[in-house]
Amino acid sequence: MNLGVIFALGALLGWSFGDFSIQKTVRAIGNVRAIFYISITGGILLLPFIWREIIPAFSSHSNVPLIIFACLLVLVTALANFEGLKLGKLSVVMPVNGVELLIAIGLASLISGERYDPYVYALIFVVLAGLLLTTTKSYKNFINFKIEKGVAWALTGAVLLGVSNYTIGLTSRTFSPIFSIWLTHSVAAIATFLIMLKRKEISAIRDDLKNHFNIIAAQSLLDNLAWISFAYATTLIPIGIATTISEGYLALGAILGMTINKEKLRRHQLFGVALTIISVLLLSWLSGG
Repeated sequence: MNLGVIFALGALLGWSFGDFSIQKTVRAIGNVRAIFYISITGGILLLPFIWREIIPAFSSHSNVPLIIFACLLVLVTALANFEGLKLGKLSVVMPVNGVELLIAIGLASLISGERYDPYVYALIFVVLAGLLLTTTKSYKNFINFKIEKGVAWALTGAVLLGVSNYTIGLTSRTFSPIFSIWLTHSVAAIATFLIMLKRKEISAIRDDLKNHFNIIAAQSLLDNLAWISFAYATTLIPIGIATTISEGYLALGAILGMTINKEKLRRHQLFGVALTIISVLLLSWLSGG
């Protein structure tokens, strides 16, 4: 099997169980502190592997815009995505993240020139239909309907995730996969630490680690491993293909929400989940060639 595909599958597993742990963490301590623990873990553990790359990366002025954009994007994306996980059902939020696949494929096609068969793009409309059914809690007509809680944040996070996937692919090719993750996570760690400092939440770190160490450790390790795997995948196979393969985490994440969290969905939502997952996985298979 292609090594890039193996790394993409590693991202799939890491994000599946990572988002499950993240949801528990953000509901216990909030999204800012959850991001801080993930990012500080990546910043510390990866530093020994990339410290020689720091000065060369910043020595070229042409790299600075990409570095700034990638760091800000990852931070804002995490805040929006984690808020969606905090407020919404895992079985609903995960299919919404399928939007990131559409964004990443679009960027890879328009900017990087990655091309796919026309019927691959046709599946986009099927995915959107599944997302509409999944995220709509109830409706009487097409004008008056009620959206599931947390969907707005999840949708925002999903769009930003699509841009983040593409951007991480670019930074991984410009620098190295591990440096890209270290850089974006280190900046996120500093930013969230400053937010915590302003909120006077630094003292909460001790209680967080004492009361929620297991889920904090799980989310931090799994999310970092997933992003590292994805970053390596984008250097070995096209960004669009790496994204589509890793999107299989939507299926496993939604199943975890319904089986472990015992989340209840209405009939049309279950159909939407199935339609979204099948369409995304089919899109992954077709675009993967």
